[in-house]
Amino acid sequence: MKKAIAGIITAAILVGTAYADVNKTQSKEYNGLEKLKNELNLTDQQIQQLKEIKKEESKEMRNFMMKDFKNPFVEATKNGNFDREVFKNTVVENAKKGSEIKAKYIEKILAILNEEQKNKFIKIMQEKFERMHEKMEKRF
Repeated sequence: MKKAIAGIITAAILVGTAYADVNKTQSKEYNGLEKLKNELNLTDQQIQQLKEIKKEESKEMRNFMMKDFKNPFVEATKNGNFDREVFKNTVVENAKKGSEIKAKYIEKILAILNEEQKNKFIKIMQEKFERMHEKMEKRF
């Protein structure tokens, strides 16, 4: 069960980091997007599409966090005692909902890339996952 929960948490982190290059605030003027633009040789039209996709994704994720996200600890202690299963199920439910949102926007991003760009994007994300995984192994 520990491995399953660790896998879900890792998947949720991966999905979140998949957008790290695209998920920059307006004030930083999409610095990560510029890096991605150079790595994938994106057109100005693709950049604009990515900005719109990210804007939509951020709004949907913010709505999820504000309205549907459930605090695992609060849910697990509603009866006055800590319910381990409720806690774990709430964590899994939150991860699933967040992952569904992220997956939808990853598909949108991949849809605007040509085959070469898709392959590079996938490779970049795989490398980021490997680095993140190595960091997690060191921490735990």
